[in-house]
Amino acid sequence: MKFPSVTVTGLVTAPCEALFAIISDPTRHPQLAGSGEVIEVKWITPPPAGVGSGFQSRQCIGWYQYPTRSYVQVYEPPYRFIWLSGPGFKKPPFGQLWGFDLQPLDARTTLVSHLMRWPLLPVPEFPPFSWFAERGLRHELNNMKPTLYNLARMANAEVIGELRVVFDWCERTSPCGERRGTLVEA
Repeated sequence: MKFPSVTVTGLVTAPCEALFAIISDPTRHPQLAGSGEVIEVKWITPPPAGVGSGFQSRQCIGWYQYPTRSYVQVYEPPYRFIWLSGPGFKKPPFGQLWGFDLQPLDARTTLVSHLMRWPLLPVPEFPPFSWFAERGLRHELNNMKPTLYNLARMANAEVIGELRVVFDWCERTSPCGERRGTLVEA
């Protein structure tokens, strides 16, 4: 039994600090989210943001609207911002881990990784369970790719080259792929 995850990585022509200012402000996520599902976000804990800070969002899929509560799991300015989104639990395994990992290459270029991990329920790595998990990951991937382009646009920048995609299967206590240090903390 493992937990499916997907990471989309691209090179953005903006400083790491400028990108972090966007991703770490959930009130900007309605403009950032490539899914178009995030309608409104507000903080439910007072500033400043940090590990444990919470925010609530109103989401919409088709005609169905629903609330989510999210809690920051990793806050390392200006490199990492990861939150747990779901029914209101403050720690995994309930919900989805979402986040960004920023690696500055120089003063004007940043390697951006956008990640999603389903810690809610482990999935067997064999069919038909793995087929459903892969279909779900591909759905999320189709929303995550536009998010990177939205991030670049919001920073008055652009994405250079092709996006790289990594699907991974994580064990509960182990990290996923390149997010080794980050997901262990979460």
